[in-house]
Amino acid sequence: MKLPDSIQKIMRRFHAAGFSCYVVGGGVRDTLLGRKAHDYDLCTDALPRQTMALFEKTILTGVRHGTVTVVVDHEHVEVTTFRTESGYVDHRHPTSVCFVKDVREDLARRDFTINAIAYAPETGIIDPFDGRGDLARRRIRAVGDPDHRFQEDALRMVRAHRFAASLDFAIEPSTLAAIERNAALIRFVAVERLLPEWMRILRDDPFQVRKMLSLWRPWLPELEAAAHCEQNTPYHSMDVLDHTLCAIGHLRSFDPMCAFALLLHDLGKPFVRTTDPDGRDHFKGHPKVSVEIAKRVCRDLKLPNAWKKMVPELVRYHDEIVKPSLKWLYRFRVEQGWDEETMRRLFAVQYADIMAHSNVGRQRLAALGEMIRFYEEESKRRPLCLADLALSGQDVMALAPVQGKAVGQALKSMLDFAFYHPEQNTREGLTRFIKERIH
Repeated sequence: MKLPDSIQKIMRRFHAAGFSCYVVGGGVRDTLLGRKAHDYDLCTDALPRQTMALFEKTILTGVRHGTVTVVVDHEHVEVTTFRTESGYVDHRHPTSVCFVKDVREDLARRDFTINAIAYAPETGIIDPFDGRGDLARRRIRAVGDPDHRFQEDALRMVRAHRFAASLDFAIEPSTLAAIERNAALIRFVAVERLLPEWMRILRDDPFQVRKMLSLWRPWLPELEAAAHCEQNTPYHSMDVLDHTLCAIGHLRSFDPMCAFALLLHDLGKPFVRTTDPDGRDHFKGHPKVSVEIAKRVCRDLKLPNAWKKMVPELVRYHDEIVKPSLKWLYRFRVEQGWDEETMRRLFAVQYADIMAHSNVGRQRLAALGEMIRFYEEESKRRPLCLADLALSGQDVMALAPVQGKAVGQALKSMLDFAFYHPEQNTREGLTRFIKERIH
């Protein structure tokens, strides 16, 4: 294995001092797969204080777990002492850590065989659990007893699906069965730890979601209802869940907020579904129900305030494909105060949603294209926010006897006027407006 110079330098320092040192985990896995390794983690039989004594610049990252960050050539590399762990009372963190001398003992505590491979130039590959065989078989398999692995750390269940999504691997049957047996333990994992894993799954392979519904259940039980909700209409060829996951895959450029909005956008459908005598389904009012689900999920997952505000709005308007007009543009950009980025996200969500329809449903692409063209042309011509006006609040106070809230009201009136009369958005035109309308 060809390693970066900084990694080799650290390993040589340990070796010269009489310690062993190995590259372990993702750096080994990705290199063996012929993929670019983004980082390299090292493990050693040196204790943390011994590691710190070997290098000029170190950071004590996690003394309890034996992790020291070594800084070499301006790069930060985590070095961890070989250890075993026990006593996972919260199904997430070990209560007892014991430093050991054998790298094989350290590898035995790791999650999956493909991550339990170590390498050092002096010894070559150390692979006690046949991780290389699993790489060749393209499968995710737990190290040792899968039930024990997931009971130790419930996040590993989601990580199994994340690795399957990012590597295009299958989860080995006994490992997958253990995930289902232990799925309820996912409640012990903080949502802050789950979200990055979920987002990587949505980015790399949205359809992995269907294979892990039990791990979403505490926060999104509606996904299971979506998986059993057929859509017998000319506009759809998939059930609600497959349509949803297909839509995420149609994002032209992956955007986490758009992906999450698409995950939620149709979850109201199973609750409003009606069926005609001829078997045709209808889902009238589903955006309204989906919005309420989105609000709850954003709150329960402790998403940032910007997401709590905008994800439900993207859900609300995902199906609103209309003939564009100035009234439509005014409603979003002026009245509701959406910015350029939010409008682009709405268009991205609408495009992806339409692309996940049948060929009949995709006919709405022309209408969406007309909306986008209208938006691009008219948004260049018209002021859409107070910053676009030719006059400022200071100018208003100089021209009219207004102060405090009245200034804001005057600016809003001026924006409404200039939006519909963009040719008047000049200092002269708006000065006339202020003098004539504001007293």
